[in-house]
Amino acid sequence: MCPDSCKKKPAEVLPAPAAAALYVHVPFCRAKCRYCDFYSLVAEPSLARRYVRALRREWARHRERLARPLTSTFVGGGTPSAIPIELLDDLLALTGELCDTHGEFTVEINPGTVDASLADLLVRRGVNRVSIGAQSFDPGELRLLGRIHDAGQTGSTVRLVRDRGIENFGLDLIYGIPGQDVSSWRRTLGQALDLGIAHLSCYALSFEPGTPLEDDLRAGRVREVDESVQRECYELAIDLARQAGLEHYEISNFARPGRQCVHNLTYWHNRPYLGLGPGAASYLDGQRRTNVPDLAAYLAAVEAGLSPPATDECLVGKRHQAETLMLELRLIEGVDRRAFASRFGVDVVEAFSSTISRYAAQGAVVVTPDRVRLSRRALFVADTILADLLAEVSL
Repeated sequence: MCPDSCKKKPAEVLPAPAAAALYVHVPFCRAKCRYCDFYSLVAEPSLARRYVRALRREWARHRERLARPLTSTFVGGGTPSAIPIELLDDLLALTGELCDTHGEFTVEINPGTVDASLADLLVRRGVNRVSIGAQSFDPGELRLLGRIHDAGQTGSTVRLVRDRGIENFGLDLIYGIPGQDVSSWRRTLGQALDLGIAHLSCYALSFEPGTPLEDDLRAGRVREVDESVQRECYELAIDLARQAGLEHYEISNFARPGRQCVHNLTYWHNRPYLGLGPGAASYLDGQRRTNVPDLAAYLAAVEAGLSPPATDECLVGKRHQAETLMLELRLIEGVDRRAFASRFGVDVVEAFSSTISRYAAQGAVVVTPDRVRLSRRALFVADTILADLLAEVSL
């Protein structure tokens, strides 16, 4: 339950405008990747059918919290393209209900799960952006990650969606894969950029507890890539993406002008959004609510006419300011000082003077009259700086 401080609704968390962004989690995959700790199960048609029916009920309970039209709708997972096509059709008809041609409607797809029929469905339901989980173009790296596709299928998937008129598509890539070096990463980047993508996301591999790949690490079957090599890979991504005409707009993300992910910008600016499905998070009226990542519990509750089990966190006072600062510092442009002051009634440099001044003296944080941002050399170690900003709240 929320503390009384949240229920009293201080000025900064007065009821916000209806959320303009919707996220729907599809908790199914064809197979579980060896590095992934996102909540998902191997797709089973009857279970997927129950889930889509339950999702419709959860949607009905919360749709009045949404703006009309939405600025963004994002269907992710899991692998939305892994469920039977007739169920995906029902799901997209539902989630696209509040979209219009000006809003961003994204669906995550994986190579090896998309054919012409599915691509036609995306277009028919108004999807105008796809995010493709490529991760690598190296066969050995794909096998180590437990991906079900090969490098050639990524190119085929791109051609399928482009031939249907979806020009706004991006690829997700991973660096720091055991055995990877800068040369193999350069080849993967080159093949991705040669596809003429509108958006690129590059993430360092993390060994999440309980995953098969983390088990391999603990057993000594694989080794982490040296941090200096990972930094070199990251810097190479920045340089090659810019050379290809993609703007570096967030720590891990690059886009052609006008193709930044609207949905993720909602998160990074700490604006309201609604999340549906097990494991999905919402941020409404200063409260973050995360559905418990348990499909059985989710189905039992929703089918009984109840809200799914969830955890709640109220973001008020200095904590709210810190969360917003941490998220906006992920953006290359950083924090707009005037906008921050208008939102919270205090200048960001004054509110977090200890951490900002310390890192500014080191050249890791750049402070100007208009903005606070991370320097380029600090981007690779941003998590440390952001954690210190949050720690200042409890000092």
